[in-house]
Amino acid sequence: MRKNILIDFDPGIDDTIALLMAFASDKLNIVGLTTVFGNNSVEVTTKNALILNDFFNLSTVVHKGASKGLFLPNKNFGDFHGKNGMGNVDFKQPVSVETNEYAWDVIYREAKKFNGELTIVTLGPLTNVAIALFKYEDLNQYVKEIIMMAGTTTIGNERPFSEANVVSDPHAMQVVLNSGIPLTMIGLNATETTRMTEEEHDVMLDKKEEILPEIRGMLRHYKNIQNTLGSPGMVIHDAAAIFAVIEPDSAQSEMFNVEVELTNNAMFGRTIVDIRRHSKLPKNCRVVERIDKDRYLKTLHETLLWKGN
Repeated sequence: MRKNILIDFDPGIDDTIALLMAFASDKLNIVGLTTVFGNNSVEVTTKNALILNDFFNLSTVVHKGASKGLFLPNKNFGDFHGKNGMGNVDFKQPVSVETNEYAWDVIYREAKKFNGELTIVTLGPLTNVAIALFKYEDLNQYVKEIIMMAGTTTIGNERPFSEANVVSDPHAMQVVLNSGIPLTMIGLNATETTRMTEEEHDVMLDKKEEILPEIRGMLRHYKNIQNTLGSPGMVIHDAAAIFAVIEPDSAQSEMFNVEVELTNNAMFGRTIVDIRRHSKLPKNCRVVERIDKDRYLKTLHETLLWKGN
């Protein structure tokens, strides 16, 4: 039986590969796509979602969401994913258009429709989900689980100890952590366990099977920027998270209490994971610690050969 999921994301190179992996899987039923600011403005991320919808002939409805965090000013967007959010790869202008429904309304509608059998997968800031929780006080009764590519138990990326999706709207993350919905956090500490070496990356892209040139260009940009600003090799964070959704037994995890640092200091946006064995704090979140890299890479290779519907 396929798992019903709604993907809330901010495409994004790694979001693109994650989306392909989700649609290529025979274990998921994608019921909708909602967009949020993050890797770029919500106007750009929504346009990119529509581009991908057309490019891969997905025929999925796209709904636009939040343009900034709950209590934060507009975010400054870097060009880690390229100016267009897609590694500066040129795509045709989208024919598809987003609906007039806001993302948070769609989240509630789909949750009620599936009556407790909907999984929300977030690959960007948690703002849309937080707004849905504020607007619809009974939402937590209808959501099976929320699986988040968010946070970290170790070092961060946008700040020394803060991961980008959380620090973009830490208040939204805290709202979700307080929701009572079963939660899984797949943070940088987990996705980093799937980091490819330079050799693994080159073998993947240079294999004889045809990979669409647009995807090849995006991944080369992504690897080059990671090598320039981060560590050698490449990790596709959102794709690793989607893989853990598809193959949950591939992810080593444990229940912990998780909170977010909301004080405006050097630790702002840090996910505080209470790993103390004697802690009396409620364990509100399953935290993924490691993902099976070999199984992930096999699925990733298969995904890159998928040409859409």
